[in-house]
Amino acid sequence: MADVDHGRADRWQRKSRETWDERAPWWDEISETRRQGKDFPAGIRDTARALGLAPGDRLLDAGCGTGQYASAFAAEGYRVDAVDLSPAMVIIAQSHTAGNDRPVTFHIAELADLPFPDAAFDAVQARLSLHFAFDLPATVRELGRVLRPAGRLYASVPGPLSPISANVWQRHLEPDRRANNYVTPWELEALLGHLGWEVIAHRPDFGPSPDGAPPRFDPATIESLDLPLALQQAAATTWAMLATHPDRPLAATGTSGPTP
Repeated sequence: MADVDHGRADRWQRKSRETWDERAPWWDEISETRRQGKDFPAGIRDTARALGLAPGDRLLDAGCGTGQYASAFAAEGYRVDAVDLSPAMVIIAQSHTAGNDRPVTFHIAELADLPFPDAAFDAVQARLSLHFAFDLPATVRELGRVLRPAGRLYASVPGPLSPISANVWQRHLEPDRRANNYVTPWELEALLGHLGWEVIAHRPDFGPSPDGAPPRFDPATIESLDLPLALQQAAATTWAMLATHPDRPLAATGTSGPTP
């Protein structure tokens, strides 16, 4: 990371790690409930199709939490590496996949400094993880570095009016309370474009937030109003986008080497 306040970056990462280590059991309970939902398997297959994955392809789950998505993708026949900054999250994730026929390889790492060679993955999922990045441009570049040319990125962030974002006002009282960059969907889209990515599809979710909090707006009303894209993004619980980087040059930073 060029021109970065390394002391602040270290404090940010330490705060993020401590927060998610503490929240790991709570997040696992929420994620297990979601995994057991009737729509979860169809959602995994739908995301795999959107990412253009074929059996045996290699997927990076960037910000894997307690591993429910990584495990589900592996069960569908993909080779999955999963990364999280929180050791407690990774320990729980490993417990979910122990003994599986199709294991997941877990790593504890910062998303802006991944332990993989260039072009190692056929697709990358960054589901509700990019808003925790200290240096978002560096993180996006790093995801591009490990993604093969023309591979696809699935990235999602909360809408600013999402239940997930209900307490962001507290940052004015306690600036160091959360390690969160509060990126909006339209900011992420613009940043991707600036860095050479092409957003090829949008995937809004107006339902309950991942922790089960009810949406702040009636989903049927939002979907029926034909609102401009930015207003839909503001109201969405989460907003996902698919992006590809067909002509991306390999970044000059990060780990390089032959693809295993």
